[in-house]
Amino acid sequence: MPDRSRDPSPGSVGHNPSPGVGLAGAIREQVQGYAANRKQDAVRAVSDVAAAIRESGASFGGSPHLKAFFDSAATGVEELSEDIGRRTVGELYDEVEAAVRRRPGIALAAAAVAGIALVRFFKASTIRPIPRSHAVVPVDVLPVPDIERRS
Repeated sequence: MPDRSRDPSPGSVGHNPSPGVGLAGAIREQVQGYAANRKQDAVRAVSDVAAAIRESGASFGGSPHLKAFFDSAATGVEELSEDIGRRTVGELYDEVEAAVRRRPGIALAAAAVAGIALVRFFKASTIRPIPRSHAVVPVDVLPVPDIERRS
């Protein structure tokens, strides 16, 4: 009987699998692609916030100190956007992890506030029934007692 353990299988001739290839590698590539796309979305969102801050400050043309404050804040947010764009997802993750390790109490409080905000947002977006006592019902739809039938 021939020893088949040393014979390459027909599908793997000339194929030397490297670590990370296969299902786990495909999942890793998809996750990295998704994270890169979300990073670009975050960069755009932060940049939009900077533009909104700058536009809000433009309305304070009569007060140069307030306008300068808004311009300074917008510049800081734009720098944050550029910083997010320059870094890789791994670097961003490491930075967030280091910040959480330095100040776990603040991280816990921020996570709690974000969670409460998300819950309130999702609760507000659901359609709630109108209580019957507050419902507006046309008068012609209300049931009118039939006096003739009762006699």
